[in-house]
Amino acid sequence: MKRRFFTVLMLVVAMAAGCSSLPRSGDVHAVIPTPDSDDEIVLSAQPPAEGATPEEIVLGFLDASAAGLDDDFNVARQFLAGSAASDWDPLAQVRVYPDSQNPQRTRTDDGGIRVSVGSLGTLDSNGIFTESAGDATITADFSLAKNADGEWRIVSLQDGIFLSEHLFDSLYTAAPLYFLSADSNALVADLRWYPRKTFPTLAVQGLLSGPSTWLENGVGTAVPEGTSLNDSVTVKDDVAMVDLSSEALSATGEQRALLVAQLRRTLTSFSSIKSVKVTVEGSAMDVSSVPDLATYPYGSYALTVISDGVIATVADKTATAVMDDPEIAKLGLIDVAVGYQDKASTYAALADNGSQLFWMSASQKTWKIIGTGDALVHPSFDSFGWVFTGEAANDGQLIAYPPDGGEPVELSVPWMKGAKLRDIAISREASRIVVVLDVGGDVVADVAAITRTSDGIPSAIGDPVRIGQRLSDITDIAWISSTTLAALGKSGAGSDQGLYTLMVGGPMDSLGTPYSGTIAITAGRDEESIAGLTDLGVAVGLTGQAWTSLVEGVSAIAYPG
Repeated sequence: MKRRFFTVLMLVVAMAAGCSSLPRSGDVHAVIPTPDSDDEIVLSAQPPAEGATPEEIVLGFLDASAAGLDDDFNVARQFLAGSAASDWDPLAQVRVYPDSQNPQRTRTDDGGIRVSVGSLGTLDSNGIFTESAGDATITADFSLAKNADGEWRIVSLQDGIFLSEHLFDSLYTAAPLYFLSADSNALVADLRWYPRKTFPTLAVQGLLSGPSTWLENGVGTAVPEGTSLNDSVTVKDDVAMVDLSSEALSATGEQRALLVAQLRRTLTSFSSIKSVKVTVEGSAMDVSSVPDLATYPYGSYALTVISDGVIATVADKTATAVMDDPEIAKLGLIDVAVGYQDKASTYAALADNGSQLFWMSASQKTWKIIGTGDALVHPSFDSFGWVFTGEAANDGQLIAYPPDGGEPVELSVPWMKGAKLRDIAISREASRIVVVLDVGGDVVADVAAITRTSDGIPSAIGDPVRIGQRLSDITDIAWISSTTLAALGKSGAGSDQGLYTLMVGGPMDSLGTPYSGTIAITAGRDEESIAGLTDLGVAVGLTGQAWTSLVEGVSAIAYPG
């Protein structure tokens, strides 16, 4: 039997070729299908039936509101009466529920109708998606009264609409907005979700309005204050036309080039847009060379391991030491991080059960202790050369060690205080940090912005946004794209260990089963780069759906970062 998403809602598919699904893994580069694609889905719904019961009115309203993006919610408002018909804001929030469930309707004590269903997440009016915890539910109350014709109508309700996962999948698209890193040499994705039909206009409006609150202190923008969009973005022959208000003219020449770079990267993530033409009050914007800024600054690197007590790189199933110094094997190295500098020949390594942090340079053939602690967690490099770590028994603080060997920077992180720190990882453009915490037995993953000076010195960690809320345990985590991390964890008590993708601003998804006995992971770019470490000391790599042995006899694995 086919699952019934809505009773009256009719899905008319212009062409049956192909299907789409909610992007849940990998970098967000292309949006498929586009609003003008052949498999565009058109929705329609029926108005209220004469003599309908309160339950039928509420069900019909749910159907019609789900189809409202196609008719500007005109049919949905026919189920409402009084101030509800004019005041209801359908896009204030979009509440997404699993395909495996249908909204349940029950009578309330005052004669109204209560609708409840499990929750996958909620989209706010700014296009920001917040994932729900695994046991979360959506509940909404509807009050009804008879109108002058004796027909039941809804007279009180919450703003927003309900959408099944399938319909959200069909009607909305992931839309990364791109802002500037601290040094303006890279772009930082701020993931939003917009209706497919109006994506270009809403994406530009979102970009001009600025980043999400949690991210704003970690990124910059070249958009002059007060700049707005004069009209809807139009797309013709794969070219998006963007006309900005006169405030854009206050930007310097360099800022204009960066502004166009932000607009281009944001709009060309949409597959039907190949180029962007920017005008100001109808006249071409005077812009010189536009920089090609990376959204995920990461190259190709060999896997680094600890083998026989020393740092080594892997090739052809063989681990080769990066430094020919017998004293290193006596240090008791237990973990390693790899820097981006000097073609990944700079390392940070933990020793003596995490009480010592070493800095090592294979190119300079030197090494030294740069920090000590009681039990430091896995260190993480940023693209500026700083090494971040912190105590497992956390007092609300992280430590960043500079690349020049100077004094470390202590970063206050009040929201970590009292929690056990498990893992950290800095994003490739160095603007964000993911932190895995054990908070009284509940394991959570939080992403926060890193505030920096223009030359990359970290100065603060912002308030976090939570990801992967449907996981009950997270063992290890690694960035695989500008918006996505791979996580080794469990989806519920008693469940087996699994691999998952966690989106910063989107829903998580399963990547399948890890290699038997996997205790740690590392990654570079996309799912194909994931490597695992087993409890038997075997490093394995993921290719498609198959795991292959990379090298044996190792105790730690790492790609740069």
